Amino acid sequence: MPRFFVDDIPAGRYILSGEAGRHGAKVLRLRPGEAVTLCDGRGTDFPCTVRENMGDSLLLDVGAGTPSRGEPRTKVTVCQCLPKGDKLETVAQKAVELGAYEIWPVESRYCVAKWDQKSREKKLSRLQRIALEAAMQSGRGVVPKVLEPAGLRRALETAQSAGDILFFYERAARGLRSCLRGIGDRLFLFVGPEGGFSEEEAALAGELGARIASLGPRILRTETAPITALSAVFYEKGDMEP
Repeated sequence: MPRFFVDDIPAGRYILSGEAGRHGAKVLRLRPGEAVTLCDGRGTDFPCTVRENMGDSLLLDVGAGTPSRGEPRTKVTVCQCLPKGDKLETVAQKAVELGAYEIWPVESRYCVAKWDQKSREKKLSRLQRIALEAAMQSGRGVVPKVLEPAGLRRALETAQSAGDILFFYERAARGLRSCLRGIGDRLFLFVGPEGGFSEEEAALAGELGARIASLGPRILRTETAPITALSAVFYEKGDMEP
């Protein structure tokens, strides 16, 4: 079923205009009687029926709001150290589909990719657009935010005061299952770039209370690791039940 995010809470009849309205009217060619869902971006869905296709917008009859079923109880911020190329776009898309609460680009020692001030705004805008499209496709009740990049220490210190930290390090002695025992419902996952984390960075994370975890004996690509970890977390927390 087509899904659109709107800024205001609809009631009664609602005209879906702008880019979303044009997409529904011209691309999807929605007809009277067809069903769509509007979401307020704060976790409430509104079932709607198309009353009229007005060419570049849709007139909708709006039903009563209900809590979105696509939001996990566990709020997970994926702290991905900057990878090369467009890998962060893949991470953002798949993490949002799985249920990530936020995407946080992080700068660490072995990051080859560097974001200068000129390109930062453009990259963040594109990543936020990818997050929006992934949220629409996957039936999310909110559009996860892509946060401004931060250095590793700052990100760890912020996470320390907000929730639990899982820090993935290839030399970790503890497996993910062990580290997930007793974990809370506000969680930050730290994944290194192509070169991983340094020993000093892992030590810093440990000093700040992070659980230093391994993702197993196989070497995962930097864009594979956060998706693997996120899936495991949601499975363990029961957020993959229907």
